[in-house]
Amino acid sequence: MAEKGSSIPGPRPSRIIGNLKQICPKAHITWTEWCQRYGPVCRVNLGPMGDSILLGNIDVLRRAFEESPEIFSGRFVLPIVKKDGAVGTMTWENDAVYDQRRQLLSTVMKQVDLDKLAQNEAIAVCDVLSEKGDTSSDLVYRLIEEANLSMISTFCFRREQRCPYDDPKFKELKNRVTKMNHKLKNLMGEKANLFPVLWAPFYKDFRKKRKNLRCLVSKELDAHKENLDSSNIRDLIDGYLGKADGIEFPENDCPWHIMNLMGSTITLKNAIQWIILLITKHPEIQTKVQEEVSSVFVDRAPTTDDVDKLPYTNATIYETLRIACPAAQVVPHMTQKDVNFDGFDVKSGTVVFGNIWGLHHDKNHWEEPEKFNPDRFLDSNGQLDIDKESFVPFGLGKRRCPGETYAKKAMFMFVTNIYQRYGFEAVDGETLPDVDEGVINVGLHNPPPYKLKIVPRN
Repeated sequence: MAEKGSSIPGPRPSRIIGNLKQICPKAHITWTEWCQRYGPVCRVNLGPMGDSILLGNIDVLRRAFEESPEIFSGRFVLPIVKKDGAVGTMTWENDAVYDQRRQLLSTVMKQVDLDKLAQNEAIAVCDVLSEKGDTSSDLVYRLIEEANLSMISTFCFRREQRCPYDDPKFKELKNRVTKMNHKLKNLMGEKANLFPVLWAPFYKDFRKKRKNLRCLVSKELDAHKENLDSSNIRDLIDGYLGKADGIEFPENDCPWHIMNLMGSTITLKNAIQWIILLITKHPEIQTKVQEEVSSVFVDRAPTTDDVDKLPYTNATIYETLRIACPAAQVVPHMTQKDVNFDGFDVKSGTVVFGNIWGLHHDKNHWEEPEKFNPDRFLDSNGQLDIDKESFVPFGLGKRRCPGETYAKKAMFMFVTNIYQRYGFEAVDGETLPDVDEGVINVGLHNPPPYKLKIVPRN
């Protein structure tokens, strides 16, 4: 390891592509190994995009993102994002524009009944499970994907009126989103980041799919203009057009912002898919969750008012966020000033990554971190305890996930509603995947597709 004040230590890069080839496809595992080998502040070369630094433990992550936001809360905009034209969205903005976009989103979230939105979707999922029964072993995995898209589209442009999964308009939206996502999987390692000139000849199909989705969202924008009531904000498009909280953005930004949100909420979908998978792999945990849910909801449906009454169920959710770590890597930050950090000189404009996976599997903070154990989130009295030093599933500091509150409610509603009525088992002859079989896609840790047998409860 290099001495303090010298160059930041890290793996040896190749001449053209740096360390990019070494960190794909499971960057979270590679990054954790590098931080263990080179130290908690590690240099990673991104080829033509230059050097970046990787923050590998909770101490350096807090000092950077929480204690020095004026330096470390910038956003590095990938070349492919610039080419795509999606800079005008909250994910890729900086400074005052970012603050205003986040405030607009927060204002709309306060005016929309998010509790009801999550409850309606959870009930809809259970109704589909009841209707179709055990006719398809991959039904649960696919259904969670549809439910997630339904929730975000309802919030963005359906004015609190959810759309059935078999509705033609919803099917069209799902088709366009799916096709677009399949065209761009490894955001950091895309060829256009290394050689931007490849954008025009090699990304024609992606640009076409992106344009098709934007056209669909733009139609919703036009429809909202016809009967807008700025005093009654019911979704995100209403918020844009009605200038919620006095915040005004160019109308052209709205479709980009919505498309960006559709991508960012994939984390919630991944989390729910991981929760169901891991509970199914541990029948004794499934039994405990079902018994707790049944003890609280004897003859009524769950609501978010009951969160504090189910400590074990919540502990199971949080343990899933820890071990599976759906957001295994933070979207790249960027330094906005020169700084001496942890004894190393870091220039302004340096890309900064936080290795969330490494934090959630740090043996210095977690006993047997590879073991799925919800009890670690319960105190001696059996009450929920999530105040863990190395647990940051929603990030840290200024760039902390703005949808954290809603995501927690949605996960709770899905788990309680589903396990009140159902349980799951592995399909005969099929082996359920483990956490280490997860796949990184655009910085998110996705569970591989799995099959389940649906077991209705009496």
